[in-house]
Amino acid sequence: MAIHRKHRKQASLSVRVTAQERSKFHAKSGPYGGASEVLRELLVAFIEDRVTIQPPVTKGPLYVSRTED
Repeated sequence: MAIHRKHRKQASLSVRVTAQERSKFHAKSGPYGGASEVLRELLVAFIEDRVTIQPPVTKGPLYVSRTED
């Protein structure tokens, strides 16, 4: 399922993170077009099932993998 990239972007998403996470993300995403571009690409890749998120070792049984939802 390919997402048409020519559509005008009218909606937005927001998420709360720590100041340290935000700083690290902005620093790391800079070479790839910036935070917005990386987040857009991750969102589309997730929708198209091109992204697999591995649960952190510290997460308990509340973390549900995509195959279980």
